[in-house]
Amino acid sequence: MLDLWVIGRVRVNLSALKKLVKHGEGSMLEFKRSTGELAEGLASLCGMLNGAGKGTVLFGVSDKGELVGQCVVDKTKREIANASRRIEPPCDVEVQQVTVKDGLSVVVVEARAQEPGPYSFEGRAYLRVSSTTQRMSRPEFDRRVADRLLGQMPWDRWVAPEWRITDLDAEEIQRSLSDAVDASRLSGMAGDKLDVVLRRLELVRDGQVTRAAAIVFGQEDGPGFPMGELRLARFKGTTKDEFRDNRQYKAHAFALLRQAERFLDDHVQVASHFVEGRMQRMDVPQYPPLAVREALVNAFVHRDYAIDGGAVSVAIFDDRLEIWSTGTLPGGLTPAMLKGVHESVPRNRLIAEVFHRRGLIERWGRGTNKILAEAKRVGCPEPEFEEHAGAFVVRFLPSRALVRERSPAVSKESLHVARQGQIIEMIRASGSVTNREVRTALEVSDETVRKILAAMVKQGLIVPFGKGRSLKYRLP
Repeated sequence: MLDLWVIGRVRVNLSALKKLVKHGEGSMLEFKRSTGELAEGLASLCGMLNGAGKGTVLFGVSDKGELVGQCVVDKTKREIANASRRIEPPCDVEVQQVTVKDGLSVVVVEARAQEPGPYSFEGRAYLRVSSTTQRMSRPEFDRRVADRLLGQMPWDRWVAPEWRITDLDAEEIQRSLSDAVDASRLSGMAGDKLDVVLRRLELVRDGQVTRAAAIVFGQEDGPGFPMGELRLARFKGTTKDEFRDNRQYKAHAFALLRQAERFLDDHVQVASHFVEGRMQRMDVPQYPPLAVREALVNAFVHRDYAIDGGAVSVAIFDDRLEIWSTGTLPGGLTPAMLKGVHESVPRNRLIAEVFHRRGLIERWGRGTNKILAEAKRVGCPEPEFEEHAGAFVVRFLPSRALVRERSPAVSKESLHVARQGQIIEMIRASGSVTNREVRTALEVSDETVRKILAAMVKQGLIVPFGKGRSLKYRLP
């Protein structure tokens, strides 16, 4: 028998209840022996609203999942109805009663969020973490309130009042325009003045510089606004007990991306071995270069810049490489969802747009899928995604081929010579090459390609011709 107090979307019968209980307690389900624990149960429901946005509490079920039931009278119904009203802001609450044995029922209380929150119960906010409920910290509560108040005005769209256009890196802006034209993601702006371009990209509003502009183009000595921060570390062994190298930088996002790439060039090994039947040596990277770069770019794009003291961090250990970005995933995304088809939910839409125009990211939520596919392509284990201590982490494990071969890392000199050989073979095959073609073929950073090509020109191995975006290289 089912007594439905409020007509819900799904009527719960005894069979459905038993299936639900079999799942056990978790982030969206809590068991309480009776409504004598009503306050604790609704606090848990509040935590679920602040997490998944919905949840269910079963009154009349023991911690072990036994359907013990309870006697339900009119007073019980009134108490639940009155207590539910103490969840703020108001949410959609449905209450059902399922008879489990003579005179005893399980009360099913389900809630769904109607507003962004944060939600509180009796003036206190809670979080549901796995199968436990805990008080929400004040900083987390304040951050969520700020997010709600911002509404349709995300953090990066707000004006940085002390900044001026002259405080932005004009050379970096021009490089961005050039890359955007090359990537066919910008037209009709190349001849425009700097302030016009910035206004059309919404980086300047009513003559004022936005926070997004300060993050992607702000010069190091810019006024009165915290710049992006990058922390780089190479640890000895597999723990953080001892550093081999430790660096920190503050600059705009593109400068920090280049610093991170230099650091990886310095510390990520490449193994060398010969394959039977082939004369050429095969160089195997310790970690998938394109996947690591994608993870780095995503870290700068999606970092929660509203969190004071945050940063993008790269940590290299003997057995793994980790990229950390301050802030958890936006828009209800979970780490598990990133390994399947998912929406693109950029926290910083203006910042993401500049990276997209420059050809560094896609718009359609494919970044993590590209990371997984690239790791698989080069024979590396599947990267791991997780949220930890208020940050999002991408963890790379070394190439299976590198571990299997146990080959020593090649020296920088021999790797440099090998790359020069690849470039020469590319020119012989097609007559000439561009910087972008070399960068794609070698899977290295733009700065590394520029250094290699400049060295080859100096040695007389290749000859440049053309200018600007038409610059190419041929054999002498």
